Amino acid sequence: MSANEDGLQGFLKALLIQKIVNTMWFVNKHDNGVVFHNYFKLFPLLALALVLVAIECCIDEWVTGTQTDIPFTIQEYHGVYESHLKCLCACEDAMKLYNALPSICTRLYDVGWCVS
Repeated sequence: MSANEDGLQGFLKALLIQKIVNTMWFVNKHDNGVVFHNYFKLFPLLALALVLVAIECCIDEWVTGTQTDIPFTIQEYHGVYESHLKCLCACEDAMKLYNALPSICTRLYDVGWCVS
């Protein structure tokens, strides 16, 4: 493991992202990430974008300093989702030579698989 991975540097390596991935798709052997491992082996960018949008929604709930319930609806967050997905795809293209995003997605899957 490189020093970069040990230090978990970079926003896509935040422990919160792995915790959400584990909770949503890898709680036990019956969860989707385990049962449908062919679809999750390289953790999908579509799912990663969804995780980022969920985090943004949580941040939005505290934007005033006091927690306010904000519905997590397609009407409210579809544009945000598309923006995150576009950014992830652009990042993947820009870093293709380094295989950075696929290695992060592989790690999300591998760690999640170990948890389940």
